[in-house]
Amino acid sequence: MNPTQSKKAQRLENLAHYLAAFVIFMKGIDKVGVDGKTGLGIFFMVLAVLLLLGTIFHHRAVKTLKHFKAFVLITEIIVISIVGVLYMNEGKQYIQYVCFATAILFLVSLSYT
Repeated sequence: MNPTQSKKAQRLENLAHYLAAFVIFMKGIDKVGVDGKTGLGIFFMVLAVLLLLGTIFHHRAVKTLKHFKAFVLITEIIVISIVGVLYMNEGKQYIQYVCFATAILFLVSLSYT
């Protein structure tokens, strides 16, 4: 844990990463069931598992990769934005805005790393 962050802030940050991984994984499951989109679904599910593992083993990864947190945030920004676009293309009414707002908040968080 970063010495300047409180434990509560670290827990909230981890929760955000867990929720993002969950949303990405669920979108992957959704895409696996669509003909011609199985590869995209598997990609999303693998990426979600990697984000989950990165959150769990964050302390070890930071020791080897100096900018690991920034890398994770950039990955989440890109993938959550893609998920938002997919929701928009599927004709959803509001969920894509949640994805885009999440991507913006991750971008703000990235500026503080």
